[in-house]
This record gives sequence, C-alpha cells and structure tokens, in this order.
Amino acid sequence: MNRIAQFTLIIALAFSQNILAADLSVADVENKISVKQSEYDNYNSSLEAQIANAASLERELGELRQNATLADADRQSALIEMNLKYEQVIDDPELDISPVIAAYARAVRTHKAVKDAITDKYNQWQGELQDVEQMQISKHSLLNTIEGLKEQLNSARIDRLYQEFNRQEAIVVSHNIACDKDETLAKCITRGKSLAKQKASKRFLDSVYEGLSESVEAEKRRQLSDASVQVLRSEVADSNFSGQGNFNVKMNLELQGNLKRSEGCELLGLDRRYCVNFKANENSQVTTSVKVSPMATDESVMYELTVRSNVFDDEVFIDGVSYGSTKLQVMLPSGEHDLEVVKRGFEPSRQKVILSESKTLKVELDRSQYTFSKGERIQDILAGDIPGPDLIVIPAGSFRMGDITGVGLDNERPVQTQDLKHSFGISETEISVKAFEIFVNATSYVTEAEKLKGCAAYEDGKAVWKDDRNWRAPGFAQNENNPVVCVSMHDAKAYVDWISQASNQAYKLPSEARWEYAARAGKETDYWWGDGISTDNANCGWCGSQWSNVSTAPVASFERNDFGLFDTVGNVWEWTTSKQAESNSVVRGGAWNFAPSLARVSTRMELDSSFRSNYIGFRVVREQ
Repeated sequence: MNRIAQFTLIIALAFSQNILAADLSVADVENKISVKQSEYDNYNSSLEAQIANAASLERELGELRQNATLADADRQSALIEMNLKYEQVIDDPELDISPVIAAYARAVRTHKAVKDAITDKYNQWQGELQDVEQMQISKHSLLNTIEGLKEQLNSARIDRLYQEFNRQEAIVVSHNIACDKDETLAKCITRGKSLAKQKASKRFLDSVYEGLSESVEAEKRRQLSDASVQVLRSEVADSNFSGQGNFNVKMNLELQGNLKRSEGCELLGLDRRYCVNFKANENSQVTTSVKVSPMATDESVMYELTVRSNVFDDEVFIDGVSYGSTKLQVMLPSGEHDLEVVKRGFEPSRQKVILSESKTLKVELDRSQYTFSKGERIQDILAGDIPGPDLIVIPAGSFRMGDITGVGLDNERPVQTQDLKHSFGISETEISVKAFEIFVNATSYVTEAEKLKGCAAYEDGKAVWKDDRNWRAPGFAQNENNPVVCVSMHDAKAYVDWISQASNQAYKLPSEARWEYAARAGKETDYWWGDGISTDNANCGWCGSQWSNVSTAPVASFERNDFGLFDTVGNVWEWTTSKQAESNSVVRGGAWNFAPSLARVSTRMELDSSFRSNYIGFRVVREQ
C-alpha cells in the first residue's frame, strides 16, 4: 500500500470515528475541528507544487489548443479564398492561383503540427493529473471529516441551546396596580396577580436570552420564535391595599423556559434536520403556562398580496376591480377575495384567495390557441419579471436550401429541398449586449474569452488573438443595443440553457435549415431583397454603411426582411447547429468586416465551437 493510499485509509477511519462519537460538548467539537483544520491546511500546502506543475502544463495545453483553433480558422479562411480563386479561374484561365494554393497548404501543415504538439502535451498533462487526483482524494477525505465534525457541532449547539433555554429559576417579583373604581376587590387582586406573573415571565425570558451562549444569533430571530415561559409554581408572599386604592402584591414563582428543539433550529438559523430526532420529553406537565406575545393587532387586519404571472402586459382584477398588470403588490383586508388575471390570447385564470397572512401567488396563463400565427410577435417573461427576447413566429413550410444562384462555394451545394413541418419563434434581432448582460448578472457566468486567451479579431486577412478582448470590450465602441460578440458556441448554448429555465420554455440555437429559411423569407435570391448587395442595406465590409469595416451596428439599424427579422445579412456571423459539420457548429450570415459575397443567405463557415471573435454573435429559437 503506497503512501497516498495509507493516508486515505487513515482519514477514512478518523472520519468514521468522529461520526460515531456522541454527546460531545460544543467546546469539544470545536477543538476537534481546529485540530483537523490545521491538519488539512498543512496537507493542502504540500499539494501546491504538484498542482502548480499540472496547472502550468494545462496552460501550455490551452495555448496550444487556442493556436489549433486559430490555425483552423486560418485554414478555413485560406480554403474560402482558394475556392473563390477557383471560381474566378473559370472566367480567367490565365489567372495565377498558385499563391493561394500554397497558402492553403501552409495552413494545413501548420494546423497538423499544432495538433501533434497538443497530443504530446496532453499526455504529459494527464500523467501529472493522475498524481494530483490521488492526492486530491486524500484531501477530500480529510475535508469530509471536517464537514462531519461541523455536523456534530451544529447538533451540539442545539443541545446547548436547549439546555440553556429550558432552565428553571426562582423569582421574586413585586407589583403595584391601581384598582378601577368600578372593579371589585376580588377582580383587582386577580388582575394584580396575573400582571405580576406576566412581569416575572417577561423578565425571566429576557434574562434567558441574555444568558445564552449564542445570544446574538438568537436575538436576531427572537420575534419569529414561538418560545414561551412556563410557570411551574406561584405563591403570594405578601399583599396589601394602600389607602389610595392601590393593590400591592409580592409573589414567589418557579419559572422554566419552554423551547422546543425544532424552534431552537429556527433561533440559530440551522436546518431542521438537527432537531427532528430529539426524543426528550418536551410535553412535561406544568401548572400554568404564560406565553410572552407581541402587542395584539388591530381587529381590522390588512395583509399584503403579491401577484405574479408568466406573461407580460396582463390585467389583474380583485373583487371585480382592476389593479393593473403584474407584478402587483396590494394591501387587502383579511378574508376571502376573488382574483382574476386576463390577457388577450390566453385563457383567463380565476381563483378564490383566503388571506390570513401575507402571501405571494404565481399565476400561470395558458395560451387560448396552441399554434403560432405567422408573423405573430411573442415574448416570454423570465424569472424575476424580466422580459425575454422579442420573437417573430416563422410559419411552417418548405424551401430550397443552398447555392440556388450558382455563385456560392462547394460547401453550399448541392441545393436541397427542406421541409419544416412546424412553425417556430426566432429572435427578431441578434442577442444584444444588454440581453447577454442580464444573463451574466443572473448566473455569474464567465465566457470562454474571459477565462482563456481573449477573443479573436480579423487583421490583415487573418484571425489573431487579442488577450484583452471579450464581450464587454470587443475592440470597438458598442452600447447595450449592439449585438453581443466574442462569444463561443459554448457561451451561446449557456445563454440558451438559462433562458429555457428562466422562461420554462424550450429555447435553442437555430439549426442551419431554420436559420436559412427564416433569413430567406420566401426568396431564392442571394439576399432577401435581391441578388445585389447595393449600398446601405446591411452592415458588411464595403457595404456602404457608417459601420462597414469599423464595428457592429446597433441591432435593427436596417430594414426587416419579409418575415420581420433584422440583420440576417451582415452585422455579425451567427452560430447555428449543423449535422453536416464535424464540430456541429456553423456560422451564417456574414459580418461587419467580411466581404458582401460572404454575407449571402447560403454562405456557411464551419468553425470549432470554442472559437470566438468580435465578428460572431447569435440569435435564438423557441419551440411552440
């Protein structure tokens, strides 16, 4: 048995012994945690050199992978350039295309060399990781021991609180009251004794809270607790009436705190699992119970009702009165109320609400028709009442997909008829910086550009990495309405996964077929408006707009196509999924710094799904 395995066994045995230990005091458990934490810190430091070495290899591997991705992008660009030159040879057989062929060959060799280097570096890294993994196992076992002790600590804290709170104490209290003129002496005596007991109970309860070892924690939640005081014994030591009609009473009382174990968990803010298995007798017989309660509320009790729904721009009626749209917060009298939430195109929701406390209702409205209508605009409301992307409904239908006009590249052929049997919603614009920022703020997501080697930019005909570039700083001025860029396909899918969960709807990236069908909008020309790019119809390189070869344009800066979509030509390449591509990732539509011929509706470029650049973004699709 090697050193690491021996250490793992020792840790496992220590863990089992700690878990089996019982009835330890808080101080005992805290001491054990301190000892184990010290062991953990010392052992953890011994890992640093080996982990640092593995991390160094991983960084080197990451750089090689980035280089491979970049080399693949260069290879793709060289391939496109070579294919374009081949097309020109048809019209000009004398054209010398050997430079582009040589450039493509160099790009292929470079890509292969980087791939071979990746294999060697990967094997080194994996060997180092195996050693680190074995040590990590031992480290995790020790950490598990510490966490097990923390579980014991919480149980010990509850035991201590229960014992400290449910203590008994003898109290002597004196109280003086003025008898009412219409009150009999007997009633005045009874009232005086009752008030004396309440005074003693309040004083005792205050002293119990002050004497707790965790008094600060308990005091934070005191108002939410149902803890009470039990009067075990009471007797009048002395009483008399003064000449002014005042009654004086002195009482001896035996009091005990009354805290159930489950309420102890609430007082310390701990999970109820530390309290559910307590077997002590919490229902002992007592003489009298006086519960110290807050000031009585007014008979006319008002509660706050909060209403939310899954749609936007609805209307809420309560007892027949319109209170506006959700999210709604309104104060209502206690009792029964009729609630109705309505919106055109949805089935109304009606229910009776009984208010005996403040409450929040989430109303789910169902669509009155379950198929999309062509051109219909839809928008889902995300968790937190955040509006989702504006979507346009694209009708079901068939179309010819690919290089219909015969001026495209080989990867756009052959032309095939695609049959889309179901309508779908697609975002009318590319996902904006603002929409992506909402996602990042909600999830704390970090993009690949931020974690790795930045974002690529196109310079001198080549994609080059810029370490300091990401979706927040792509290398040109942008605002919240510009399309988000410097996002990989992995980043785009993370956004899709989040919005699906936040809306409870099925979102995804568009397939190539859906994207081209929506972008064509029923046309068979190279662009939705015709076969020529003309000027100022879209933001692409040398396309005549103020943003051409400068930066992305704010979304919706140009005309919609016939389906109502913006920017299906130029601005940014858009991620799509493809079964034809080896990496399943293809960008479509051209970009602000790419030639018009590459912004045709059928142009496609296969890229690695981890590639990201300041000319690639995405839009989303939603199923019915």
